[in-house]
Formats: sequence, C-alpha cells, structure tokens
Amino acid sequence: MASTIVLGTCFRCGRVKNLRWNHALDRGECRACRARRAQHELCTGCGRTRRVNARTKDGGAVCVTCYARTRAAEDACDDCGRVGPLATRASGTSGPSARSLCARCYRNPHRPCGVCGRSRRVALKATATSPDVCPTCYQAPVIDCSICGQHALGRRTTNHGRPRCFACQATQRIDAALTGHDGMIRPELIPVRDALVATERPRSLLNNWHNLASLHLLTDITQGRIELSHDGLDAMPQVFSVTYLRAMLVTAGALPSRDENAARLHRYVSDIVAEVSDPELRGMLSRYARWQVAGRAKTNRHGVISAATADRCRRDIQTAKGFLDHLAVHGHGPDDCPQACLDAWLVTDRSGRLDFIRWLKRGGHLIRCALPHPVPQKNPGHEVDPEAQLALARRLLHDPDAASTEDRAAACLILLYAQPVAKIVALTTNDLLTRDDGTYLRLGPEPILLIPPLDGLLTALPAAKPFGTASTLADARWLFTGKNAGTHLHPASLMARMNRLGIRARASRNTAMLHLASTTPPAVFAELIGISIGNATRWAELSGASWNRYAAQHR
Repeated sequence: MASTIVLGTCFRCGRVKNLRWNHALDRGECRACRARRAQHELCTGCGRTRRVNARTKDGGAVCVTCYARTRAAEDACDDCGRVGPLATRASGTSGPSARSLCARCYRNPHRPCGVCGRSRRVALKATATSPDVCPTCYQAPVIDCSICGQHALGRRTTNHGRPRCFACQATQRIDAALTGHDGMIRPELIPVRDALVATERPRSLLNNWHNLASLHLLTDITQGRIELSHDGLDAMPQVFSVTYLRAMLVTAGALPSRDENAARLHRYVSDIVAEVSDPELRGMLSRYARWQVAGRAKTNRHGVISAATADRCRRDIQTAKGFLDHLAVHGHGPDDCPQACLDAWLVTDRSGRLDFIRWLKRGGHLIRCALPHPVPQKNPGHEVDPEAQLALARRLLHDPDAASTEDRAAACLILLYAQPVAKIVALTTNDLLTRDDGTYLRLGPEPILLIPPLDGLLTALPAAKPFGTASTLADARWLFTGKNAGTHLHPASLMARMNRLGIRARASRNTAMLHLASTTPPAVFAELIGISIGNATRWAELSGASWNRYAAQHR
C-alpha cells in the first residue's frame, strides 16, 4: 500500500492532523495542504471551476459537491414523496420507528450542546468520546489559538494557515478600525477599544461587524469625518446607534457627562420654535419654552431632568404652539384674541392648556379675554380591587416563575409602596441599607424596612446588563440597568413590562396609596415613601381615615 491515514505532523504546514502517509517518501501530508496544491478544472456536473475531487470514466473532472451528490443513494422520502438523496433511512441508526427522509424534511433533534451548553439543534451527534454539538459550535471548532495560545472557539486557517480564536480576530479588526491616519489610536478612545475587546461574545461582534451602525460611526470619528464631541453627535440623526455610541463614549471617559434629557429637550425647543414662521410669535414661543418651561424644569435627586419631566415639558411646549396655530387659523393674534376663540381652544383638556394662557395673560396679552374658572380637582382613580392587588403582590413575592427578578421587584414597589415608575428605575445600590435587623430601602428621608421576600429580590439586583459592548461599561450602581452604557432602565420600558403583568401603574399606585393612608399616619408614611406631608394628608382624607388626634395620643 502506497499510503495510509495516520495521525502525525504534516511536512508542509507543521500541524498535527490526520495525514495521508506516503510510505515511499516516509512523510505525511494533511488534507488542507493537499487541497491547496490540487488541480482546479471545470466540473462536468455543475460547470464551475473547482478543485478536482474525482474523475468520470472518460476523464472528466468532478468537484467535491457533485461527487457527494452522485455517491448518495436515492430513494423516495416518506414525508414529501420526492425521489432523491436521503438524509436518514428507516433502517439506519435512528431506530426502527424512524422514517426515510430527505434533507428538506429531516429535522435535527434538539438537545443541550456539549460545548456552549445551550439547548440547540444538533449538528454533530454525540459519540462515545464526544458530546452533541450545535451548528454554531460545529462551524466554529475549538482550537489552540496561534496568537494567544488559549483553547477557544475560532477558525483553523485565518492566520496564514494557522488557527486563530475569535477574540484575537475581533481584537485585530477593532485595532484596525480605531487606528487613525497617523497609525495610532487616539488616547481618549483607548478605553472604548478596551471595552470592545473585552466583549463576552467576540464571534457575534465579528458576524455583525458590517451591520452595526454604532461601529461605523466610531470609525468615522477615528478617521476625522465626525468630530469627537457632543456637538458632532448632535449633528447626526438621533437614532438608537447614536444614543448607544454616545453613552459608551461618556462612560468610557471619551466625552464629558451631561444631562441627556435636558439636551434632548433643548434640541426639541430649537426644532419646534424654528417651525413658527412669524418672527413675533416665534420669539414669544421661544421665551415661553426656554425660560418658563425648560428653564424651570425640576431635577431629580441625581441632579438631572427625568424622562417624565422632559416629556411633560415637551407636551406643554407643543400645547403652546398648538394655541398659536389655533389663533393663526382663525386670523387672530395674542393681542386681539376674542373670548370665543379662547373658549373654543379650552373646550378639551382645559387644565393642560391653561398654563400657556396664564403666561400670556401675565405678559399683557389676551387683553380681551377672561380666564375661565379653575377646574375642580378630581379624586384620583383607584378602580383596582385592593384584595386582587394584594393577591397579585403575594404571587409576585413568592412565585419565582411569575416574572423576572427585575419585574417582580419593581411590581412589588408599585403594588405595596405606591412608587412611581420614574423613581423605581433610578434606584441605586446606595439606596439599599443592610442592618442587623434586616434590609432597608431608602425611598424617602426615612428608610423603610423590607419584608423578607422583597429584600431578597432587591438585593439580587442588578440582574441584567446592557447588551453588546455596553455590558463591559455597565454602571453597577443602578438596580435597573438600561440598554446603554452607564444608564438606568427607561421608565417607558418598565411601564410596558408592568402592563404585560397586568399592572396599570397609576391605578395600582393610587390603590396602594389609599391602603397606606388608611393604615399609617400621614407624617409617618410620607417620610417612608418620599412624598410631602400635605400630599399624604390629602390621601388620608380621601381614604376616610382620621389621624387628627394621633399625635396627642402618642405623646
């Protein structure tokens, strides 16, 4: 026999692989090296110029694909009835109950992958010495990287014929993308580079490299096409990729930190003011929007404008512009507006539209109009059954399958402590206090002692991290982390998750507030849940509880 298959060192590439050993020359050659020097001809089967794998009787070339197709036995598929190559036979190793199926009808079994551990479709079935392997891990074998030397997933022939892991491939591509015209990476971008390199899924980064808009923006910044500043990013369309990259640059220290909600609000003011064509009305709307609304927006305890406050400011500004448009449609201005025109505007949503009207009145406008009488304040809606709400709270506290840890914790804070969604998402690890008698949560000036099931849920947070590269730059202080680096969860996202659990935040909060007001003195629960004493007193009156003599009785 001139040759045989043995395990050894290939005399061409030097790798230890299965070799076709030539006894006459006393050396072996691996399949990859044989393929590189193989002859390429026009295949008689498919008509493509490919490596010759075999030849027909008359000497025609046959490629690997056509050779495998001609070698496959053809029979009728038990499912679709087509005659062709079969993927599995009823008499094969699949067992007596299996059917003969073609490749279209055959479905691989789903079992845990022995490499990544995920329950996936089996691409390579287990043997006596190897486990089941999913398609992802089967296509990416575990190799000994020729660069870092680690035993990891990668490619066998990406480094001049030598194996290279995905982490090293990603590192080289990241360095190439962030290198400027001078051949160096800008010092302020080095933390961003380190965060990209430290990603837990380098293969995903490589596969999606050309589809990630944030990476294209980062490359443009490196090449000088976009200025590395907030103004440079503000000039771009404010899509998710720009927001994601900005948060990553801020967290990495490449950009200074700023109040993003305030910045978006000011951009909104500039855009909506520019829509007004009349110079006098444009100046009037600009003064109201910049000084009366945006300039007086209150910041939260972290010193920034919350998303809810920014949304409320945008609604007020949009309402003001709507009134100016209403006047223009009817041929009037702020100085000659008749009472009928104002009354027509205030027919709907009177309380929400009066703020701008009062501001105009204080400025000497609307001289022919009288302000309407104040709208009596309605009692807050609390149409949620208290018993049903407590039953839902008990289920979320004790049933781990009811929802995720984050959702269970947030829902209990709404159902039991009447906390607004905007305040919940801004909770930090500093708000949790561990003392000898239990775990406390700071919702107001006085920390509140958490009941045992709830304290375990909150101390388990944060349970999730931002996706992608932002996960390596996540701010560990937020109990509810957001999608972007260094940010907490957006209130709208948590609101949607609560709705999926059947929780209407406003109605559930009102029900919880009535329960607290009826069982706890206003001065006590106001300090615990972080509301004013006046607000707590109004809730006590609404609940019908009388705490007037509470202080005298407990002196």
